[in-house]
Amino acid sequence: DILRGAGLNVVEVAGWRTRGHGVMSSVKGIVVHHTAGPASGDYPSLTAIRDGISGLAGPLAQLGLGRSGTWFVIAAGRCYHAGSTIDDSVYGNNNAIGIEAEGVGLPATDSGHNHWPEVQYQSYLRGVRALQKAYGVPSARVLGHKEAAVPRGRKIDPNFSMNEFRAAL
Repeated sequence: DILRGAGLNVVEVAGWRTRGHGVMSSVKGIVVHHTAGPASGDYPSLTAIRDGISGLAGPLAQLGLGRSGTWFVIAAGRCYHAGSTIDDSVYGNNNAIGIEAEGVGLPATDSGHNHWPEVQYQSYLRGVRALQKAYGVPSARVLGHKEAAVPRGRKIDPNFSMNEFRAAL
């Protein structure tokens, strides 16, 4: 409802209301990711994000974002997207919404957003703005996985400038 209220296209993935690893404690942060998935298709990583990967049970994020700008509601409650973070009380799985946007993730860069379809990037911004408003999350608590993960350098996602992203929020 939050994303639809922002005028975004939303697909509810069957079973999302009961899919998750228990209840979240709160929503204090938002962690943005890229899937490092296939090079084509709108959201080909859906099965992996919903069901998990070898060694890590799904769901791996509450929300997915396709290349077309379409949002996928994958799970409610805690998801395994963050791992160890700089502050688990804000960015850990119990307290942060995880968004996995479809993207190959290369090249690993921290400038601009040239490797993202503009419609997807703009939808990312609109969706995060809507989530911030709904949950009272300030822009300073919107981090890329590469910023939240410890040890530093463990993750490279998303491959766009988080400073630019936050400034646009």
